[in-house]
Parts: sequence; structure tokens; C-alpha cells
Amino acid sequence: MPPAVSVRVPATSANLGCAFDCAGIALQLYLEVGAAPREDGGLSIQYQGATPERVALDESNLIARTMRDLLRAWKHPEGLDLEINNQIPIGVGLGSSAAAIIAAVALSYRLAGRAPADDDVLSIAARLEGGHPDNVAAAWHGGFTLAVQAGYRIRAWSCPVPDTLTLVLVIPDYALPTEKARAVLPTQYTRDDSVHNLQRAAVLAAQFFSGRMDLAPLLFEDRFHQPYRAPLIPGLGEVLRLEHPGIQGICLSGAGPSILSFVQEDAEDVGRLICGALQEHGVRAEARVLAADNLGAKSWLVPHSGQ
Repeated sequence: MPPAVSVRVPATSANLGCAFDCAGIALQLYLEVGAAPREDGGLSIQYQGATPERVALDESNLIARTMRDLLRAWKHPEGLDLEINNQIPIGVGLGSSAAAIIAAVALSYRLAGRAPADDDVLSIAARLEGGHPDNVAAAWHGGFTLAVQAGYRIRAWSCPVPDTLTLVLVIPDYALPTEKARAVLPTQYTRDDSVHNLQRAAVLAAQFFSGRMDLAPLLFEDRFHQPYRAPLIPGLGEVLRLEHPGIQGICLSGAGPSILSFVQEDAEDVGRLICGALQEHGVRAEARVLAADNLGAKSWLVPHSGQ
């Protein structure tokens, strides 16, 4: 039997306002999974961490199901002992399913004795994630990541996020299924709305890849998804209009309901300001001051210690 392996996958925030289904950023919240093969074909799962009531501990577990399907397709034994330690709340717009799928794909490659090439990992993961490459690309590469889909293949480019940029993540105390948040989006957009988002996404990407990081709130203004999701997220409209000297940008994290703000000073004040705006709409929320993860899952794929 092959040796046990581990992987550490960061949470991700996708869309970043204007860059809908294109961009994501990795965060220093992690899903850690250890996988050991077993000869009897059975399955055991141990879980510790965030929102345990939303995690299945049987064959329907997303990590287990994905790994067993891949290993079976590769003619490899599919018995597994899984140890999961998770800091990423589930169902709040932080790429929890993308992290689970990336973990499962990466570990399956290692257990099957295959080299996990970037494009192959991302193409498999994006297909399993419903065809959306932004979260899985950021989770795999780390940093600020742009993803492009060409047929069934995914290509991605990433750059590190300077440690001078602080991220304030505000997590409301309720979940919002991605399917529900995506169902409210229109099937077509006007030319004006498309140009509006394209302009901002291009400049935002240029700022990150140049390393200049001259960000401004206007770069995160969006017409593709945030206005349509606002009715599902009490207080979102007011939060996106907040003004504070420390805020360089503010946006919905993924499909929500979490909110991400880019700041260079007064991070705690910004977090309190956002939580206060949500509280006025009856929503309790927790603010966390984080940094970006610039390593990604592919840099954490290591032999499992078994501890």
C-alpha cells in the first residue's frame, strides 16, 4: 500500500466584486486532510473544525466521495481513513467545497502514484465544482489568481499578495447555498454593464500582478452579481457603500454571505463598522483580520505524519 499523505488547502474568496467567475484570492484559513489507504476497501472519517453540523461522515462526504470515485476510475484501491481538520466555515462564500475538492484530487493523485500537474488538477477540480474555476484555481495556486476555461481545460495564473495588504473578512451567522445565490442572476447583461465590469477587472488584475497595489473602492464595483444577490443578504447594499479611510475595496466573498474588505490600516475598526452595519439588519457576524495565503495547496502536499 502507498504511504499516507496530507494536504493543506486555503480558503478562497472569489469574484472580488468585478471579476465574476474569473478571479480569486487565497486566505489564511485552512482545510487540512490526511489520507491513509486501507486494504479492506472500507472508509472511516474523523472530523474536527468549523460547522460540523454541515459535514457528512459517511460515503456522501464530499472529500471521501471524490477520492473514491477518482481512485476507482484509476483502477486503484479505494479504501480510506480520512482525518479532516477544517477552519473554513461551510456555505458562507469561502470556497469550502472548492477546498474539499482540491484536497480530494491532490490526495488521490498522490495515493495513485501520479504527478499532480497544475492544469490536470484544475481541470478535474473545476468540473467537479460545477464548471467554475476561480475558487479551485486560487486554492491550488495561492495568492491572487486568474483562471481561464477553454473547453474542458483550465489554465490559471497567480501572483503573490503583498503582506502590506490586510484582509478583513466578515462572516455572518447564516449560510447561503451557492445554487440559490446563482439562481437569481440574469442570463444576459447589457453592453454598458459588461464594459463596466471589464474595465474594473482589467485594472484590478493589473494592480495585483504589477505589485503596485494602488487599490480603490471603485475597482470593486460590480454589476454582474452583487446587485442581484443583495436581496438574499440583508445589509449588503449598505455595507458596499460604507466609507472609511482604511477601506481600499469591499466586496461580497464568492456567492456570499461573507464580505471581504481590503485595508491597509485600522483593520479592526473596519471589521466593527461592517459588523455594525449588518447588525442594523438583524444579522450577527464575526470579523476576522487575515492575510493572504501565497502558497496554495500545491505547496503543502506533504507526506502525512499520522499525528
